Amino acid sequence: MIRKLLNIFEFFKTTLIVNLLVSAIAVFLGGFDYFFIWFLSFGFLASIGFKEFYRKKNYLFYFNNGVSKIQLMLFSYLMTFCTAILFGLIVFLKNKLF
Repeated sequence: MIRKLLNIFEFFKTTLIVNLLVSAIAVFLGGFDYFFIWFLSFGFLASIGFKEFYRKKNYLFYFNNGVSKIQLMLFSYLMTFCTAILFGLIVFLKNKLF
């Protein structure tokens, strides 16, 4: 069980990099207000698309470790959602305190 979660977290970390890069473009073009919308929608889809196009063979590694593609996607989006909430909380506290 722990190994599955660690594998899912490793998958999430690789999607997070692409997601943050795509979301950074939204910040530069439209301001920080668009970051969360892009981070949860287009950024995540772009990172999954990148994984599908360039790293399709990595899914075999996860499948051999007992993690299905659907589990990877669902848990990765759940972690993306939690990361967005954490970012939002940090921004909210920064604006309130400073």
